[in-house]
Amino acid sequence: MERIHVPHRFPPWVTWLAFGIGLTGSISLRLILVAKAYRPELITFFWYVGVCGNMCFFMFRAYISSRRRRTIEKLRLLEKLENKDSLSEEDLKALKYLVASIQISKERWNYAVIFVCSLVAIFWDLWFRYLR
Repeated sequence: MERIHVPHRFPPWVTWLAFGIGLTGSISLRLILVAKAYRPELITFFWYVGVCGNMCFFMFRAYISSRRRRTIEKLRLLEKLENKDSLSEEDLKALKYLVASIQISKERWNYAVIFVCSLVAIFWDLWFRYLR
């Protein structure tokens, strides 16, 4: 049987960097509404920072998902679990990587901040557009 390389977890600074880039992109896109009201010359800047930040964050997330999926497929982990087959040391190492990778991911925090910032941006825009 072909030996499969089990990916390693990235060091914490990599996940924090991706998290920071994702947050910067998300917040920048929401700041466009503020810039529109107070500093229209910053709209283009916020748009580029936002789009580039989101693009980098989601490319990183796609890469991580692809690594996880490849590991599961190459080792046939789902099939082995469904059949209750014995797991090799390599299988266990891969499962540890997968579980740890999901557990340490900052992805859920990024999504929570995107949600909150989106709500704030919508309410801010509605308030200044219609209620003040």
